[in-house]
Amino acid sequence: MNTEFYRNFIAMVEAGGMNRAAREIHVAQPALTRQLQVLEKEYGAVLVKPRKGRHTLELTEAGWILYRQARQICEADRTAHAEISALEKGLTGTLRLSLTPSLMPMVIEKGILPFHKKYRDVTFRFRESYQVPLAEEVRRGISEAGITNAPLPDPFLFQVLHEETSTLAAAALKGSPFFPQKETLSAQDLASVPLAVSRSTEDQVSQFFRNEGLRPSILFSIDARASALHLAEEGLAAAIVMWAPWDTLPDTMTLRPLAGPAYKQTITFFCLKGHRLSRGMERFLDCLEKELR
Repeated sequence: MNTEFYRNFIAMVEAGGMNRAAREIHVAQPALTRQLQVLEKEYGAVLVKPRKGRHTLELTEAGWILYRQARQICEADRTAHAEISALEKGLTGTLRLSLTPSLMPMVIEKGILPFHKKYRDVTFRFRESYQVPLAEEVRRGISEAGITNAPLPDPFLFQVLHEETSTLAAAALKGSPFFPQKETLSAQDLASVPLAVSRSTEDQVSQFFRNEGLRPSILFSIDARASALHLAEEGLAAAIVMWAPWDTLPDTMTLRPLAGPAYKQTITFFCLKGHRLSRGMERFLDCLEKELR
């Protein structure tokens, strides 16, 4: 596939003009002008506003659409070359994965570390995103697969590859006055305790207390689970977070399950429906799943 015209169009846009682009990519300016004319004829639209003596290049709305799509086309072309090359030469190439930020420590410890020991030539491109942007990155092919702890938007578009479960639990410093000497904690036990919670679990925490006719004393509501745990480690609050079997705490902290029905969260590994995973991604996800068992 010849993507030269697309790549040169991208260069024109990002350089801010044809003359500068010509110098940077070593293509004569008249050749770039002809390529632009070919693209405008192909798409039946003016892509660049008349210059009127200006040296800078200004795109029309159609030009911006082509620029965005051209970047995706060129990225897909590079990815295809890399994956086919990896298939021919052995397991090399780049793995592109989008995931919820709070899951990154798990992916590093249980996935990257053991996988990298076996496959030193594989590189990684991770995107840390939340729910809708994360799913959109997989849908558009920016990432080959995704790992999320939130329900998938438009689930009919995606194929679930694997699922794990985490449950709500409370963490605090060992010996903290926040926790009574009990194996499991009720809402009553935590009713007057200052809490740090991640925003993604705040509704479940509130429901846990409402079941006993109480309201939680949320001192800190914060995006990242790691930040809630850090506040607990500093002794400022008890953290109520989603906890999975592979998670770990510092030796200075203790974890207690919550009494009553378990509040669960599903961690989903997924890709676009109908997409065949590259061999590298298959091996990586297999490695990660085995380490989580």
